Amino acid sequence: MKTNTQEKFEKLIKEGFHDTLKGLGFKKKANNFYLPLEKIGHIINIQKSYYSTKDDINFTINIGIFSPEYWLACFNFLNKEIPTFPTEPECLIRKRIGEIKDLPDVWYNINGLTDVDELIVEMKYNISDFILPFFEKLNTVENLINELEISEESLLHTVAKMKFFAELKIVDKAKGE
Repeated sequence: MKTNTQEKFEKLIKEGFHDTLKGLGFKKKANNFYLPLEKIGHIINIQKSYYSTKDDINFTINIGIFSPEYWLACFNFLNKEIPTFPTEPECLIRKRIGEIKDLPDVWYNINGLTDVDELIVEMKYNISDFILPFFEKLNTVENLINELEISEESLLHTVAKMKFFAELKIVDKAKGE
């Protein structure tokens, strides 16, 4: 039997994330949401803390930009197919909600006293005002390349940039890194 806190967390996932993201084309698997685009993908992962209990759940939001080329260069050790539902750790760009809100690492808490409806409103705000605008800037390979060219290591470390550019056969940019 689920605790009140676990039920609140499930309600938060459904009403704070799934109901909004489904209408935008995101697919859901566990606490992960994935939107495949033409040559990249957008990922949102709700990560529970290792220290969470059934009566006290801490979580954060991870955001990722998936690139099949980057995955092939860095994760395809066994000659597998490109995943149809990749996970956030496999992403070219990985951020936490605190980073894209320009804050320290942000974790949320749900317990017996939590007003889950208030937390749902905050999650919808995170999606509409921070996550989706971040994704909008990086919604094509061309936009991703342009953003990587002007960013320093805040968006992606140099070795990862070099691998990504090399996989795209953009040798001059790879050498520049």
